Parts: sequence; C-alpha cells; structure tokens
Amino acid sequence: MSEDRTRFTCPFCGAEFEVPKTFVYATCPYCGTTFRVDKPEAQVEHYLFSVNFDKNAAYKLMKDFALLQVGVAEDFEGSTEFVSAYQYLVPLYIFEVNVKALCRGEKVEADEEKVEIDVHGGEEAAYVITPATHALPIGIPQGYSFPARSRRFFKPSVLKDGVYLQPSLNPEHVFSTVKEPYLRKAVSEAQTACGSGYEVADNSKYIGLAHYPFWLIRYRYRGREYTAIIDASDGTALYLEYPISARGRAAGLAMGLAATLFAGVVGGATTILLMKSFTPGLIGGAIASLPALAVAVQRFAKSKGVYRFKPSEEAVFAPVR
Repeated sequence: MSEDRTRFTCPFCGAEFEVPKTFVYATCPYCGTTFRVDKPEAQVEHYLFSVNFDKNAAYKLMKDFALLQVGVAEDFEGSTEFVSAYQYLVPLYIFEVNVKALCRGEKVEADEEKVEIDVHGGEEAAYVITPATHALPIGIPQGYSFPARSRRFFKPSVLKDGVYLQPSLNPEHVFSTVKEPYLRKAVSEAQTACGSGYEVADNSKYIGLAHYPFWLIRYRYRGREYTAIIDASDGTALYLEYPISARGRAAGLAMGLAATLFAGVVGGATTILLMKSFTPGLIGGAIASLPALAVAVQRFAKSKGVYRFKPSEEAVFAPVR
C-alpha cells in the first residue's frame, strides 16, 4: 500500500479496500455504503441522479441545439461526425434549509382575553443542491439549478460507466455558506416585524451526497474538432462549440459596419441640431461605435462560435425543465 492511501474495513459488510487519504468520503465497492473517512461509523445517504439521455441521445440533442445557433454552417447537419463521449459524475451536496426568526411571545387581545402567542417574524425554506468540489474538469455555471427529482440510491456498478469525481469540500463549511443568505433574510424580515425581540430557530439539515451526470461530447466538422457539454439527466446544453458559416461571419461583419455607420449618422445629425456642425458628431458617433465594430471583426475572423448556458435563460433554452 502506498503512503498516500489508507486501508479501510467497511463498517457495514466487513470488506477491506484502499482509499486515498485526501478523500472526504469513501464508498464501499462491494456493498455500496458511503461513509465519511473521518467518521466511518456514520453512514451517509448517497444518491445518483438518473441518466435520461445516453450518449447517442445527447449527441442528437447537441446537433439539434447547434442548428438553432445564429450563423451555424449551412451543411452542419450532414457534415458532422461523432468522435467521443465521456460521462462525468459530478459530486453534489444536498441540503434542506429551514430557518425561522420568530418574534418573542407577547400579549394580544383575542375574544376579550389576553393570550400569549408567537408573532410570526421571518421564515425561509429551500432545498439546495450545490457542487461538492471546486476541481471540476467541465464547466458548470455558477447558480446552475440541479433538479431535485429523478434520483435513486447510489450503486457501485455505475463507477464503470463514467468518470467518477470525488467530493473534496467539507460539507459543514459548505452548509454554513449555503444557509447564510436564507438566515440573513429571515432575520431581516423579523427585524421589520418585531424589532430586536426575536429568536432564531434553525431546523436545517444535511440530506446527503449525490452524483450528477454530464456528457462531454466531442465531434468533428470538416476535419476540426468541437466540444459540447450536455446535462445527461435533463438534456440542458451547458456549453457548445459550433462552426460558423462564411455567410454568417460576413453577415455579422456587415451588421457591425452598419451599426458604426448608423451611430456616426445619428451623432452627426444630433450635432447639427445642437451645434450646427455635422463633422464632430459624425466622428464622435463613429468612435463610440468602434467597440461593437471590433467585436464584429473578431467574429468575422473566427470560424467557431461558442454558446454558454446562463441560469437566467433557463426557461428559454432547457428542453425538459
């Protein structure tokens, strides 16, 4: 056994196996039990989100999505070929946040009697799923919404299906960070409702560990390779490289030139009205539009377009959610 590994005996089935010392969790390859390396006696709930799109379905979805991109090559559909697909199982922590900031009991009139009740202050509840490691070989946008549905208990047999990534972050530290904005909001609501007379009740809990599947797809178009990342559970395209047609590049450049000319004309016309002089406005408008023209020229020089998923666009681009 190497110095950077330690030997464990599964506390549930008795099997022995080696685990790197850097691991936060260990999963028994025989019975599938997951436990904290520093607390092997404590079992951890370990889930796996379902793979609803295999590599063939994910590749087709990627091609269909690429065809929606502005300026994509006209012969894209017929000139692309599949190269490879790797499934990455990304570790996540699942938390249930439930924090209350209740006003302290006070006397109020009710049916001509004074009774003591708790005046409601602030309450926040949420089901939060967040990455359990910063060392991700694929790009997942900050704030990406992982659906809480479609999960099952983890089985060791899935380890052969993809690249299994280990959690590396301390779950207690992550939990504290995740919970903070909800607690702050509940306290703020309580301060508005009852001033400083409130008490905080924290019923939040750590649900467990989960692994979520993504496809890293590589394909070829006219001898050049392109990359895409597809959510294997719900089909969302997180990242896509696609070839841009010569026509699309020329159209982009033409739009940039038109925008520059329009800005110059508008600037000149405005200056005529205000200063009775056309030239300064024309020059000023043209200068102001140079950044947009520079972007258009850069796009014209490139033959590859790039799409990146933004959580704010989720309702528009997610095919299943």
